[in-house]
Amino acid sequence: MSFHKIVPVKPARKSEPKKKHHAPKPAPKKAPKKPHRRPIGG
Repeated sequence: MSFHKIVPVKPARKSEPKKKHHAPKPAPKKAPKKPHRRPIGG
């Protein structure tokens, strides 16, 4: 049953989802595209 105690290790899986949050960080690259849209609006 000691293995059931290891189940709490699931929180470690939460660390993996955090990596997905790092992917959104590259979004700043989209910011440069927004400036280009402004000229189009003009």
